[in-house]
Amino acid sequence: MLRWTAEAFAAHDAVDGIVVITGPEDMARCREALAGVPKVLFIAPGGASRQESVMVGLFALGGGADDLILVHDGARPLVTPPVLDRCLDGAHRFGNAVAALPVADSLKTAGDDGIVAGRVDRAGLWAVQTPQCFRLATLSRAHSAARAAGFNGTDESTLVEAFGDEPVHLVPGAPDNLKITRPEDLPLAEAILRARHPEPVAHTRVGLGYDVHRLVPGRRLVLGGVEIADPQGRGLDGHSDADVLLHALMDALLGAAGLPDIGHLFPNTDPAYAGADSARLLAEVAGRIAAEGYIVVNVDVTVIAESPKIAPYVGEMRRIIAGCLGLEPAQVGIKATTNEGLGALGAGAGIAAHAVAGLARP
Repeated sequence: MLRWTAEAFAAHDAVDGIVVITGPEDMARCREALAGVPKVLFIAPGGASRQESVMVGLFALGGGADDLILVHDGARPLVTPPVLDRCLDGAHRFGNAVAALPVADSLKTAGDDGIVAGRVDRAGLWAVQTPQCFRLATLSRAHSAARAAGFNGTDESTLVEAFGDEPVHLVPGAPDNLKITRPEDLPLAEAILRARHPEPVAHTRVGLGYDVHRLVPGRRLVLGGVEIADPQGRGLDGHSDADVLLHALMDALLGAAGLPDIGHLFPNTDPAYAGADSARLLAEVAGRIAAEGYIVVNVDVTVIAESPKIAPYVGEMRRIIAGCLGLEPAQVGIKATTNEGLGALGAGAGIAAHAVAGLARP
């Protein structure tokens, strides 16, 4: 909170220097919190009251009599440049300016028993905030006179009203210039900050992939980069290792990124890809995806096969795919189903796979 507050003032062109007054026990924490914040001149231990602490700050600042001093609560980290502008503009015009808001709620008086005793007319009532801006000479005189009189005010405007020689002027504060004093104030402050600084929305893309190969005798059966024993000694027919799971997945990834499919990248007319390991090709696809500025968010594949059962191999498949794509295994979904005896797939003539891939580009 303190760093947000200091950064808000440091970012304003009209602010030349910042003095932070804190409890002696918090000095080290404040130095750590404010490390690297520009314009912070001093971090000093304060007194027993707000009034004494502000006096310490005035002595630390020094400066000329007509310099404008902004006094602000460290518990108001949501102060904005327009509020600072209004305080400074008002002080230049009138000699001082205090941020405040007209009271909007109905007001009642009540006893200790909580029973309403009367109504307070809210017309002309203002809730005072900070910053409060005064000339250094005005504020110093008011503090000195209050100290001599043994008067303790709740804020600087109270001191200047009581001991100053000029009227105090109010300028519009802001409803979101929230003072965080209770734990329940924090969620509201966080919501305001999120609204002011929304998380950047990633550019997301989704791709679909599909592949199918027939089963033939005398071929290795490779699915998801894992060699599987087929009860009938068959494997998938193709130019590479014919891994339909990884082929469908590669096309989903390439489609999401708007890149050519595997038929263009790894044509079956190129001898270089004869018997190629599809896991190696998947890693190459991952490199092309990264070169386009995308990261893979998750992938999901459904394998359609009457046999063999792939459940015992799913864990290893997920590990291999995650390794190729730089994912955690939890980001890789693999499911299997049958074709319920329908068509060529249902007759066990081949295996097919559907894949979905999600990409994001921050």
